[in-house]
Amino acid sequence: MPVRRLNIMLLCSLLLLLSSCSRQDAAGEQMLRIQSGRNIKLLTTTDTHYLSPRLTDNGPAFSRFLAAGDGKQLAYSSEMLDSLAYDIGIERPAAVIISGDLTNNGEKASHQDLAEHLRTIEQQTGTQIYVIPGNHDVQNPWARRFEGEKQLTVPSVTPKQFRKIYSDFGYAEALLKDNDSMSYLAAPSEDLWLLMLDTSQYSSNKKLGHPQLDGQLTDATLRWIDRCGKLAAEQGAHMVAVMHHSLLDHSDFVQEGFTLNNNGQAAAALIRNGITTVFSGHIHFQDIRSSSGEDIYDIANSALSVYPHQYGILNYTPAAGTLEYHTSGLNVELWAKSAGSTDPDLLHFKAYSEAAFRKLSADRSYARLTGDTSYKSYTEEELAAMADVVGRLNEIYFAGTADQDIAAVTGSEGFRLWQTAPYSGLKSYVLRMSELEPKDNNHFVTKLPQR
Repeated sequence: MPVRRLNIMLLCSLLLLLSSCSRQDAAGEQMLRIQSGRNIKLLTTTDTHYLSPRLTDNGPAFSRFLAAGDGKQLAYSSEMLDSLAYDIGIERPAAVIISGDLTNNGEKASHQDLAEHLRTIEQQTGTQIYVIPGNHDVQNPWARRFEGEKQLTVPSVTPKQFRKIYSDFGYAEALLKDNDSMSYLAAPSEDLWLLMLDTSQYSSNKKLGHPQLDGQLTDATLRWIDRCGKLAAEQGAHMVAVMHHSLLDHSDFVQEGFTLNNNGQAAAALIRNGITTVFSGHIHFQDIRSSSGEDIYDIANSALSVYPHQYGILNYTPAAGTLEYHTSGLNVELWAKSAGSTDPDLLHFKAYSEAAFRKLSADRSYARLTGDTSYKSYTEEELAAMADVVGRLNEIYFAGTADQDIAAVTGSEGFRLWQTAPYSGLKSYVLRMSELEPKDNNHFVTKLPQR
């Protein structure tokens, strides 16, 4: 046997040990999937809100935009993507899932540059990346670049352009595609498939003048889910669902526009097709909820672009029939050191971002308190302590760490001042936030149904 032919056979044997044989998908394209019976690790993240460095000069207009925002570290968009790539290289997941709001406000340049980042990650790590759009990503009238004192309009993308830009990140590899949305079914493993659901509504954005916040699945897409379920059942595969909007309510006071409009119908469609676990984003904080009968769980991942800058790791173990999930922080400091950065904010990114996030909340709360005559008898130090409580509560909310951190806040002098303070909308917010359920939102294990 010629040596060259023998080497090829050995290489094929090695590939068979690592993955399944190449097979035809529904479109007739070759795909490599992880072989049945093997463990699989997935990395899940959301709301990267990437802003291309080409779209900002970091001038006054950009600074004002950041100050008016919710804590996104847009100035370090590329650095956070490089850090994610670094972590993927360490974790070595079989696949990475990004559940929408890929870009800041749907800028075409941001989509193009993000796709290049993702392409580099796939090439360097061998990890397959799957994406879906969020409410910020498509036909967004808010797409802007920042130049000096001005925000200037730039092109966004159409659904067709979105599919083309992200063709290599789910759409070209799909087993099935929905004709009524940008939803698709992907199979990184023979045992575990991904139902990537496009829940965003963007056809009316131009008329509205802003991206539509709420999400919905059409009747046609709900029927398409049944097609996916039938195919998965025939192949003996489990499915997990991924969507941008929440399937279940994750908050008593943040629901409208964040929980799927027809979440009851959607949950019923998923459950009847054997889906018990959903990954979502949009709401920007870390929270795990189950339906009343615990038929289905919705894991809302916190936004990668906002403190605490964490992602999820999902481990599927077919022998035990379990999914295990936990969060992990983005290792910006480790990446910055390895890259030779001298930027102190990057070298101490966790502390820098945490302080900036807390200060943003506290400063706004302090301004509200000093502008409210009901609080004129309080000293500056007391108002500052009360404002800091708001910042700390928001940190806990976004990180999903009420089980670990809420007691320290409610035991503080600042919180004691809130308890005896005059009524205000901010006081109501603080008291309700202080009642966050002390549950673990950063770890999850579930048994998959029999197939």
